[in-house]
Amino acid sequence: MAVRLRVGIFMRPLLASLLVVVIATSVPHAIRAQAPAPTKAAPKLTWPTIVDRARLLTAAGREEVTIGGKISGSNVSASEGFVTLAEIKTKPAKGEWLEIKFTNTQPYRWVRYEAPAGSHANIAELEFYAGENKIRGQGFGSGGRWKAALDGKPETSFNAELADGQAVGLDLGNLASTWQPDFNPGGGNFEKPIEVKLSSRTPGATIRYTLDGTAPGPNSGVAYTGPLTLEKNATLVAVAFKDGLAASPPSTTTLWVGKPSQAPSHSFHVGNSLTGNASRYASFIRTAGGEDRFPAYLIGGSLTVKLWNESQGPDKKRWDETYAKAEHPLDTFTMQPRDFNVDQETDHATRFIKLIREKSPDVQPWLYAEWVEMNRGRPTDKGLVPTFQMKKTFPALTWQESMAAMLLYNEEVQHRILAGYHEGKPVRIIPTAHALGLARSLIDEGKFPDVAPGEANFYSLFFEDSVHVNPAGCYLVACTWYAALHRESPEGKMLPIGTSLNAAQARVIQSLAWEVVRNYPDCGLYEAGTQPCAQPAIRHDGKRIALTSATPGAFFRYTLDGTTPTRTTGYIYNGIISVQPGIQLKAVAYRSGLADSEVTELAR
Repeated sequence: MAVRLRVGIFMRPLLASLLVVVIATSVPHAIRAQAPAPTKAAPKLTWPTIVDRARLLTAAGREEVTIGGKISGSNVSASEGFVTLAEIKTKPAKGEWLEIKFTNTQPYRWVRYEAPAGSHANIAELEFYAGENKIRGQGFGSGGRWKAALDGKPETSFNAELADGQAVGLDLGNLASTWQPDFNPGGGNFEKPIEVKLSSRTPGATIRYTLDGTAPGPNSGVAYTGPLTLEKNATLVAVAFKDGLAASPPSTTTLWVGKPSQAPSHSFHVGNSLTGNASRYASFIRTAGGEDRFPAYLIGGSLTVKLWNESQGPDKKRWDETYAKAEHPLDTFTMQPRDFNVDQETDHATRFIKLIREKSPDVQPWLYAEWVEMNRGRPTDKGLVPTFQMKKTFPALTWQESMAAMLLYNEEVQHRILAGYHEGKPVRIIPTAHALGLARSLIDEGKFPDVAPGEANFYSLFFEDSVHVNPAGCYLVACTWYAALHRESPEGKMLPIGTSLNAAQARVIQSLAWEVVRNYPDCGLYEAGTQPCAQPAIRHDGKRIALTSATPGAFFRYTLDGTTPTRTTGYIYNGIISVQPGIQLKAVAYRSGLADSEVTELAR
């Protein structure tokens, strides 16, 4: 008998993405000396695959740092439940692969190299084997640059910014776990209620599913007992379980029943790989019943000036092909400022807006305020940005202050565009930098669900490496985009599919994104009131300054040069202000629906 589900959230089809694992049956590629060819083909891998050997090549001249390193496996997750399989006790020979053989009879879905404390990892290559078979899976790691250990290139190395707690490994997925569930049908649009069946190719497996976008655990979600009848739109996330094996990778599908709940969004985007991170918006918004194909013209690491010159010059054919995929007239056009020659950024951003308006005169242009990199080496990261808002800027000494400086830079670019170009809708800002800055403070203050304070935990939760965000970080980005572009909260609408977030974490991100956007006046949702916000209170310990207000949920702007801040001028507060010589702190509190508070000044 079918289980009938009445699901109120409108969804768009999303076919389950299967983890693709490539199995190499040859002897591992020799990095510094050619390995002899095998005399016969290695036997095929059996299921479940059991890892019993690893090969490791250290970074040049760093052989000693591997002593104390471990090979470990887990059937819990990519970050927890690891069991030591082998420990490195001798220094490898210079320039040679280290062979690590061990006895193991247990299949582990996640296998990794755990670097010793203080080593920064410092490995060039890492390989895992089952007997003579090299195994390839989905890589994962901590800190920055972990992909270099899995790229087959000895000239690159995993050299993390943080000295301790570094690891890199493979998720073997279906090779060493319960096989992930299949859906029938796998997705689609349906005029009438649809019956959905779930199955796993692992005999005796049980299946659990959720409807909130999170992956079910062995004791969470709903146990599958028979076909589901979907009378309304739903996103299903299912995981299969069997004793003795790791849980399967999750399978995800979104099915529409009836008509769409939102009109399709017509957008176009220019930028680099961080706009590429934002492109997962196209998948997330489908879970909310919306559609945005997110056509984008991207060049990795590029500034707007290069994007313009390439699109109108050597790369014009690709530009034309990409731009032709956009549906005109456009609703939205986004750019990603990161050229700290502000005049040059302003010039080429304006050129793009004018070009887009030739086909879409009513388009809303946006500046996508990205995040700062881990090493904080750029002018915005250091707080060295020009601004019309203050007489003097001060160095950004923390990550949160760098995020405030990044938003200040975007506001400067916006200011200069509006000063020289007056046609159409004024360019606005998506304040992603502010949301990530506040998320960092929530973690540092122990206020983010199930995440301990600390920089390493912040990066582990949201980042793939020292620059790019992981799926959870992409979800935070997407929530700010949804709130800004759709002018409504993502709460209970846009689901965290494909992430490791649990339901409580997803709710915090949804709420944070909405609060940031509705309280950032430039997004156009801010409502001025007559009752003033409570005046900021200032406390400091000689090193850090914190702002608080008796008004729940108040936001703050501040200056350090004695200039009077307003809700639209000054640094935006992300939870930390550093005490520095010569600062003259002034702060204002504000919140949508209220009037600005009186300005508070730090007593000197």
